[in-house]
Amino acid sequence: MLNDHILKQLEENPPKLIGGYKNQGWAVRVLNKIDNDDVEEEGNGLVNAKAILLGQDGLYYPAFITLDLRNDGHVVGIYLISESEQQFDLIPIEIAVKFLNKKESELLPFRYRTLVKIDGDKQQANWPEFT
Repeated sequence: MLNDHILKQLEENPPKLIGGYKNQGWAVRVLNKIDNDDVEEEGNGLVNAKAILLGQDGLYYPAFITLDLRNDGHVVGIYLISESEQQFDLIPIEIAVKFLNKKESELLPFRYRTLVKIDGDKQQANWPEFT
């Protein structure tokens, strides 16, 4: 229900999603403008981390991902970034995809890498390469 309400609000005022860069350095620049730490503990083994997503379209998207370190770093949440009036908003990937003007198959599945190596994350075995 909450997602339906959020989706309706976003449809009335579409988010300006950031990403679709040919160079991952631009995604890093966006993430560096955001004051959050590169990794933040959420508790219960969950961490939020700044990350760069590599879509099936070969383009890069700055994002935040939530990892479950109790489950070897399994990704349990992906949030794309939108910009609105002097602030950044996080939009869940399942909602954000609708506003990128692309087919899901052009984006998903994403590959990703976090900005810093995270202890306990066994999914990114070859960090800093994309997983």
